[in-house]
Amino acid sequence: MLFVPVVGSGGKPLMPCHPARARELVRSGRAVGRFDRGLHYIRLTDRADGKTQPIAAGVDPGSKKEAFTVKSESHTYLNIQTDAVTWVSDRMDVRREMRRGRRTRNTPYRKCRLNRSVGNLPPSTKARWGWKLRICNWLSRYYPITVFAVEDIKAKAKKGQRQWNRFFSPLEV
Repeated sequence: MLFVPVVGSGGKPLMPCHPARARELVRSGRAVGRFDRGLHYIRLTDRADGKTQPIAAGVDPGSKKEAFTVKSESHTYLNIQTDAVTWVSDRMDVRREMRRGRRTRNTPYRKCRLNRSVGNLPPSTKARWGWKLRICNWLSRYYPITVFAVEDIKAKAKKGQRQWNRFFSPLEV
């Protein structure tokens, strides 16, 4: 079953409704249809507040794909599967090689600056979690999300095996 996100006239997300109800609201002039990044939603013109039930968003991070789910107790409103950010380490390698090439050329010597990497978070991890945060912010614009849940599973690596994930079970936490 498909549901259409509803946003109040003040920009606050309200409860999603059935597509037939959304078409009726647009036809009667009580709502305006909008489209943003592949998501069709309606904006109500005459109601600023409304009762909402708790809606949770689940995040399932992965190394290649990530999944996002928006659901309440009785309905699943949205399932999204996105490609994970995997290009950062390659770009960092290219950046390092370009910097080394510049240093070997016939240019004036510039003293090394050690303060460039502040913090202990690698750039690839920061980019992956920044991507998750941007998607969660985008979802919270259209759904009254009260809880975000992130699945956290650690894979057990077995020493001495070539295919370490052959015996991996997602139930191992």
